Amino acid sequence: MSSLPTDISVSLSVNMDTLWKSCFELNNEMIITADGRRVFPTLEYDIKGLDPLKYYSMYMHFDFIDDVKYRFINGNWTKSPSTEEKGVLRRVVHHHGLQLGQNWMDRPLSFDQIRITNRKSNEQTKGPSFVHLYTQHRYIPVLTIYERDQVVHVSKIDYTGFITVTSYHSAALNEFKTNSNPYATGSRQHRRQKRSLASGETESSSSSSSKKMKKEPASPTPSTSDSSVPPIPSPTGAFPFPFMPMFPTGLFQPDLFLQQVQLFSQMTQPMLINPFLPLTLFPTPPISPPITPESPSQIVTSQVNSEPAEPLKNDVTIDV
Repeated sequence: MSSLPTDISVSLSVNMDTLWKSCFELNNEMIITADGRRVFPTLEYDIKGLDPLKYYSMYMHFDFIDDVKYRFINGNWTKSPSTEEKGVLRRVVHHHGLQLGQNWMDRPLSFDQIRITNRKSNEQTKGPSFVHLYTQHRYIPVLTIYERDQVVHVSKIDYTGFITVTSYHSAALNEFKTNSNPYATGSRQHRRQKRSLASGETESSSSSSSKKMKKEPASPTPSTSDSSVPPIPSPTGAFPFPFMPMFPTGLFQPDLFLQQVQLFSQMTQPMLINPFLPLTLFPTPPISPPITPESPSQIVTSQVNSEPAEPLKNDVTIDV
């Protein structure tokens, strides 16, 4: 660990120190993605030696360990000169901002908000916590402590170095991080196996449910209609006169219909006739002469014939 000559000391927290050392022994690899990914193990520090009454701010960046590009070929890492154009390194300020030295020393300092990505544009579009790193390069986290605008301490811990990758090459490291990281979902192959297994279970469950639905017969719907009552025609399509839904359905039974027509024809009061019906269905009754107050005897009340529709031969109709 290197630092400026001050009384300030920086070390990893107890839990994170053990994890970082274990990953270092397995030749630590760090996955970076286009969407951004957490750094694991987490960069969590214990700080001592700050002036309790002075204000400090904390910054983190990732520095190149060497100018080499690494490729994993036939189970081994090979080196080649890096041709990537190195720009200004992204520095991330801790979200607690400016704090008294006592506050920084009272609790561990964690940079869990950092997300590393292989897409440069994310540094501008997704916020100040996104840091662009090149794949297949070795980096080391660097903690810088500022008092106002002056650097008072720089810390690099050797066993926190790592190689940036898009998928793990070491199965042992993959298993260790998957078991240790609460946010880990394993390697891409492991995730694909989980997704295929989950999709297979979904398909099997859906097919079994469809089979159950086919096996179960549809329960008959209880009928509340009486078999002795003829079915009522539908208001559209089944009516012999679809433009007369206001008339009772009994009118369209042949015999009863003729009776009702004859009764209506004998009424003296005019009846509103549907203009869409043929005039032959409802003959126009004879027009009576106008009634005047001087001749009340002209008022004639016709008797409604309640006999069957077709009178017998010996029946005689007498007008009163």
